[in-house]
Amino acid sequence: MKLLLIEDEPILRQGLIRIIERMGLPIGEIGEAANGIEGLQRLAELRPDIVITDIRMPEMNGLDFIREAKEVDDKLQFILVSGYEEFEFAKRGIQYGVADYLLKPVEPEELRGCLIRIMAKIEQDRRHSTLGDELQLLQQRSEETSRERLLTQLIQQGDEGFAFEQDRELASMNTSCREFVIVLFEVTRPDLPYSSFLQGDEALLGFAISNVISQLIESREREGMLFRHSIYDKELVYLLGDGNSIGLTSIKHELEGVMTGIHRYLKLEVTIGFGLPVRNIRQIHQSYQQAKQALRDRIIHGRNKVYGLTPAAGGQGNGSSVLAEEDERFVFRLLNDGNAAALIKWLGPRIEALVEYEASSFNQLESFCIDLHLLYRKYLLLKTSIPEWIIGEVGDLLSWLHGVESWTEIEVKLAAMTHNMMDHLNRMRHSSNPDLMDEIKLYIDNNLHEPISLQVIADRFYIHPNYFSRRFKERFKSSFISYMTEERIRKAGQLLKKTELQIQEIAVLVGFPDAAYFSSVFRKSTGTTPVQYRLNMSAASE
Repeated sequence: MKLLLIEDEPILRQGLIRIIERMGLPIGEIGEAANGIEGLQRLAELRPDIVITDIRMPEMNGLDFIREAKEVDDKLQFILVSGYEEFEFAKRGIQYGVADYLLKPVEPEELRGCLIRIMAKIEQDRRHSTLGDELQLLQQRSEETSRERLLTQLIQQGDEGFAFEQDRELASMNTSCREFVIVLFEVTRPDLPYSSFLQGDEALLGFAISNVISQLIESREREGMLFRHSIYDKELVYLLGDGNSIGLTSIKHELEGVMTGIHRYLKLEVTIGFGLPVRNIRQIHQSYQQAKQALRDRIIHGRNKVYGLTPAAGGQGNGSSVLAEEDERFVFRLLNDGNAAALIKWLGPRIEALVEYEASSFNQLESFCIDLHLLYRKYLLLKTSIPEWIIGEVGDLLSWLHGVESWTEIEVKLAAMTHNMMDHLNRMRHSSNPDLMDEIKLYIDNNLHEPISLQVIADRFYIHPNYFSRRFKERFKSSFISYMTEERIRKAGQLLKKTELQIQEIAVLVGFPDAAYFSSVFRKSTGTTPVQYRLNMSAASE
């Protein structure tokens, strides 16, 4: 892009030019002029995209210049510079369509933010203007969505039958590149307004993020394409290809430079993960999964870093994630004693030791959680035939682990699982009903008026909600929610038939928050409203 700076004081003009040059923005040429008349002459020569102009200048002031410059090129973007005493002039500039205005003395960071926002808007407008009309714009958006789906399919599945001819750029990379690697960007988006981005600029901010990433990476002598994952829309994916071998050390260093650039230009937090290079683009899904695994290390070591999977990654590091035989004996002894406090006191330091180890990975922390789950399951099998009742299945734990944001959540989760197991074992020792499922069903039947949920059941009976939900459906041939709704409607029908209670009273007695919602569910279940049902029952009994 090109920029024209109009300022009548040479020292200020040169100072601003040096500030802009040091920003490292993709500005190809910076022209300068001393007043509005000279600025109009430079417009024809330079054909700039952005003009920064002072207000008070001899011969022709900034506002008169803007008015005439708009007639020359109505797509020009203007930044107006003024003093506090010239605020009324600045307001007139806004009426002329000025993109932004700055007060003297100009703060470099504020100017940088203005330029980034305006440059992103110019790039976006250029893409849209080449399409001609709204129909073509919609078609382009549809094509972009289709392309995102195509590339997502490639990185997710690595389909052997993938047709590369569907995308010309992808086909070119497949032919010209020797190695490929996936880089993932997780950018923390702020609430707007933020910096130079206003309320409603969400799409523009997204475009600016993509634009900055592409510019920083494409400056390297490599090929690549940036796209948004079609399922995980917060995930920006960069498919990078190189005609030579890709060195892990060099790519990490380059990505650290990209991260620094995003911090500098957009002031946004970004965490980056990359996988191992592959020589066949059809195996790029392996690099993608590795990049996701590497990115999860932020849960241990924090955000605003670059994480890369190494060929040796996935090992046990310092061994903190392995439960030895002496650990098993120690845990079993505490479980036999019912000493939950001592067990949790042991758990905390073990997790913290793993997290504090510099070379530790989330994979090791995940392995520790699985080992502990299997150890608990082994103990529970000595006490009950269905340990999943209490601690759930290992798949439930893995699914939960994939959604955590901090390792401290894991410490809390394992402590809660330990407490729950101890409480359940204690309950088993004192329970007179050997069939827990029948006991739960009886509790539901007797408490339909209460706000019962899966979590309420889990907390009351010290069982795992996911496993309970599956077993309940197997046992009673109905989901927990469906059974509870059916019982509430059945009880409501009895009350409508045998009592003269008002509809609101009946709704409360069978666990519905209000009469309107109760009537809606009742009608959906029975085909008639509660009022009509009562009338029908009354007529049938006469």
